[in-house]
Amino acid sequence: MQTKLAYTFSLLLLLSLVSGCGFALRGDVALPDTLQPVYIASNRESVELRDSLERQLVINAIDVTSRRKEAKLILELKLLKEDTRSVALDNEARDAEYALFESASISLRDAEGEPLHGPRVLQQRRIIVNDPDNPVGEETESEIVRSEMLEQLSIRIAQQLEYWATQLSKQNTPIPNPQQPETH
Repeated sequence: MQTKLAYTFSLLLLLSLVSGCGFALRGDVALPDTLQPVYIASNRESVELRDSLERQLVINAIDVTSRRKEAKLILELKLLKEDTRSVALDNEARDAEYALFESASISLRDAEGEPLHGPRVLQQRRIIVNDPDNPVGEETESEIVRSEMLEQLSIRIAQQLEYWATQLSKQNTPIPNPQQPETH
């Protein structure tokens, strides 16, 4: 009886710790082998998001190439302007809460650069409670939250890529093979 009670208590403690740390189960993302490898095209401002998306794809065993010529699909990724907006003011007219926004535009092209889907804009937003007496903490927290938002945005982009790939498979859209180097 006491062992069962200790087991139950330990399980409840573990569950409360896991839920409190922001742990969340992520859905698997899959692409047919016929649509791989994928090349992610991005600009300089999108490097952090691109790296996060590449990690998501690799975790899900999706082949990502660093050479555009090898790709069967090209995912164009552009991080749009980040935004911060005041949501609520405290009794001294300082920001009590503010919202952070991150958005990205994505589109999908075949190996020859012909458009297949998109562009589509995906957005992440979070509300932050501000401590006006701790401006350094606010800046640090904003950086951490923005990083988490980019990670969540990359998960959503990977899911959108999977959806588009499913649509291509259903339509039996022929995907040209990437250009192979000629051998003589």
